[in-house]
Amino acid sequence: MRVLEVSDLEAGYGDVQVLRSVSMHVNEEEVVAIFGSNGSGKSTFLKVLIGTLKPWGGTLKYMDHHIEDLPPEERVRRGMALAAEGRKLFLGMTVEENLLLGAWTNRERSKENLEKVYTYFPDLYRKRKDLAGDLSGGQQQMLSIGRALMSNPKLLMIDELSLGLAPAVVTKIADVLLRIREEEGVSMIVVEQEVSLALDISDRAYVFDLGEIVDEGRSEDLLRRDSIRKTYLSVL
Repeated sequence: MRVLEVSDLEAGYGDVQVLRSVSMHVNEEEVVAIFGSNGSGKSTFLKVLIGTLKPWGGTLKYMDHHIEDLPPEERVRRGMALAAEGRKLFLGMTVEENLLLGAWTNRERSKENLEKVYTYFPDLYRKRKDLAGDLSGGQQQMLSIGRALMSNPKLLMIDELSLGLAPAVVTKIADVLLRIREEEGVSMIVVEQEVSLALDISDRAYVFDLGEIVDEGRSEDLLRRDSIRKTYLSVL
């Protein structure tokens, strides 16, 4: 079953078009990676998916239902969640307070989901009474992902997973994501700058360039093709 299906999506800001005829899909329990250079439209794409940016045209179907006109809060209620670029945490609040904010659409399961997040990210349990602003970069990324998990999503989207983090921390978080996919059946979209990491954890990938998808395929096949080398690694 397809959790997400996007067809001929177009979007932008003001008079500036960013996304052009973007079509892609995510299957049930699948991890999909998105690559592209800065300005290629990756973050804009995620904003359209979660509903903070209205599309100019095209269709969005989640769990076989059109969601183009649904507000972000309703998309979260239906099982979509975004760990945004820059983490967007409330730095003056504690770790646990940040996590509980992520449960606002699913309060009846907040205790259960809180325990689950602490199981996946023990660092957050140890720091649960600390301010989010006092965490390391890796712990803040764990908190961002953990807060998204508190809504019990069926589709988890992560923007810039490894940005600014040490390789060992990134590997640790990536291992947890694969465990979450296996144990919870969560589908994922991961926007990631580190090609080898994203290809390692994903089943399929899409290459964005200037707001368009210029290549797609199985992750193990893409690195051998010219699309990533030319549009992402700038190798001719």
